[in-house]
Amino acid sequence: MTKEKLRKNPKKELTEEEKLSMRANRRVSAGNEELYIDVMKSIETGTVKQPLQSSEEEWSMPVTFDEYNTLPFPVEVFPNTIQDMVKAVSIHNQTPIDLSAMVCIGVLSTALSKKFVMAPKQDWLEPLNTYTAVFMSSGNRKSSVFKEITKPLYDHAYELSKEMEPKVLKRALKRNTLEKRIDKLQNDYAKSNDPSLLQEIEEVSDELLKHPELTKPRLTLDNATSEEVVIALKENNEKISIMSSEGDLFIKFVNRTEKGKHDVYLKGYSGDHLQVDRVLRAGENLTEPLLTICIAAQPTVVENIPSYIHERGIPARFLFSIPKDTLGYRDPFPPSIPTEVSRRYHELIRKMLIFSPNETVVLRLNENSLEKLKPLIIDIEKELRENGLFEGYLKFWGSKLVGQIMRIAGLLHVSHLAETSDMQKITAEVSVEIIEKAFLLKNYFISHAQKVFGVMKQNETLNDANYLLEKILNEKEPLIEKQTIHQKSKKRIQGKERYVRAYDLLEYHSYIKQVKGGKYGNKGMILVNPLLFEKSEI
Repeated sequence: MTKEKLRKNPKKELTEEEKLSMRANRRVSAGNEELYIDVMKSIETGTVKQPLQSSEEEWSMPVTFDEYNTLPFPVEVFPNTIQDMVKAVSIHNQTPIDLSAMVCIGVLSTALSKKFVMAPKQDWLEPLNTYTAVFMSSGNRKSSVFKEITKPLYDHAYELSKEMEPKVLKRALKRNTLEKRIDKLQNDYAKSNDPSLLQEIEEVSDELLKHPELTKPRLTLDNATSEEVVIALKENNEKISIMSSEGDLFIKFVNRTEKGKHDVYLKGYSGDHLQVDRVLRAGENLTEPLLTICIAAQPTVVENIPSYIHERGIPARFLFSIPKDTLGYRDPFPPSIPTEVSRRYHELIRKMLIFSPNETVVLRLNENSLEKLKPLIIDIEKELRENGLFEGYLKFWGSKLVGQIMRIAGLLHVSHLAETSDMQKITAEVSVEIIEKAFLLKNYFISHAQKVFGVMKQNETLNDANYLLEKILNEKEPLIEKQTIHQKSKKRIQGKERYVRAYDLLEYHSYIKQVKGGKYGNKGMILVNPLLFEKSEI
């Protein structure tokens, strides 16, 4: 995809419901003689200057959300075993291949993070955990795809749980016995004050410390609070995955009770030290937590993400996909997933899951691979400049793109070799071919991030428009200087572009008309639809 195509960034995008509302408003305005007369009188008296555009041009339909140019997922980046499974699941469920592919990235991240780390060059380490999110409307069989692709994870977790169950039970009995012994000794000491009892209490307490509580191992979480995520990380070697076909996690980001509790998602991405203090009980101290997130949700869950979430950099850590759904074009009797395809996929994922190296394997780029990487870094760095490809909140996301691609390269390197080699024999040197495969995902993720952040921007514009409308109506005047509104809203709305988008949306909805006036005829003015003053409620 060319840069020119990628830079297509519509000023505003409207839902079908908004379009219908807009058309209704336009019909009311066009057929209202009083409004027309008022506007013409204002123009004729010189209070305002007639806009240069014709009425048709003022009210032309904007580019819709669905017209973003997104790319199809390049499934050829995966080894053949995973390719076959991704395609088979997509065909069987009649879903976009993107959904199966993105969930596969989450599965590989779950299987390989902490076991391998990518080192593109000295002093640059990228863990192999990923945050991925697919946004599709309800009815697109997200749950079914998740079930098929993640099954090896849950099968392996069940095996681990059954294996640990007797050990967990024995440890619980041992601890229970020691705790009861301590309770009895404490009661006896309280009555007799015998020093020997105090010494025995200390000895039994030391014995209890030698037998810490055991829990059944877990690979995944679903609907969990940030506190539950921290606990799960602590109990599972500081590694856990949030795998969900629902968008509860993004809903939590805007939940007031969760505000200020996002450190686990920030530090769990990069493996930074995390200390969580609590008032009523002991806190948790994690040295290198690694969190994998893989979710599918409806696009609406990202519409209400507040600015402070963006500023903390949570959305910037996600690789997004927002494919066109297949609703209305699905085969009612699609072929089943071939048994052999499913078997080979399960064996490959299990092979990676059971691999347990003594220490983290460091993956490195050879000279040719490093030379391939340099132009990518330079190209993306240029796009971070003013007027580059990445703008607004997309700049935070773009700043992490090279690292994201390196993480994907690490996952691809191991999974390709695991298909034909023993895990113990996997080489640490990442080939040029793997780097090139990872690079195929660059434009894919850029185009889908633009679409997702477009949804977020749309919501910001709607909120700004509603806020400005409130300020405009508070003036109770048919004609208002824009500067008056700017002075009363500058703490909330910052930047000329936000004002432009909000005013344009209000005009599109027939709430206002933007006109010129003042002594020299070039002052920005707002002409308010008089019908608004006739309503008791807006």
